[in-house]
Amino acid sequence: MAERAAARRYAAAFLSLADELGQVDQLGRDLETALKVARADDGVLLKVLSNPVFTSDERRTVLDALLPQLGLQPMTVNLLKLMTDRGRFGALPELVEIYHQQSDELAGRLRVQVTTADPLSDALENDIKAALEKATGKQVVLDTSIDASLIGGLVARVEGRVYDASVKNRLEALKHRLITGQVAEA
Repeated sequence: MAERAAARRYAAAFLSLADELGQVDQLGRDLETALKVARADDGVLLKVLSNPVFTSDERRTVLDALLPQLGLQPMTVNLLKLMTDRGRFGALPELVEIYHQQSDELAGRLRVQVTTADPLSDALENDIKAALEKATGKQVVLDTSIDASLIGGLVARVEGRVYDASVKNRLEALKHRLITGQVAEA
């Protein structure tokens, strides 16, 4: 719980500064880069920089050796150093999540996760995006993934709600009706 509260404070402060500089999206990409590197190789960097067994100086030395290679903005570098010095680097995943939520809200964007059995064509992706934008009145950013077990159709996650229009879900519903003896009315 303390990590989540710290992540929320850091994200809010960082977003406020990013907004003042007009760099909200660019600094968001920086955070994504830092998180990707921290989670690489089974999250070893995230574990090391979050582990109190290592001294603050040891953790800072590791971070100082890595940061120049990432090409991050100075503000992002300062944030990561601050989090490391204060023993809050473990809050980075939640900070990135909260930052994106708040920056999307600030920009009037809606992030939607869409999972399909096969990759979406560009035309179908644009159709889904347009339909969601019309329904929500917001700019939609699609995060797509593949799950072959869906067989067909799609599953969309929008603002915490799940819309399951997959063949797998329909087959499960049909199986349930057959087992329980429920007959759908025509």
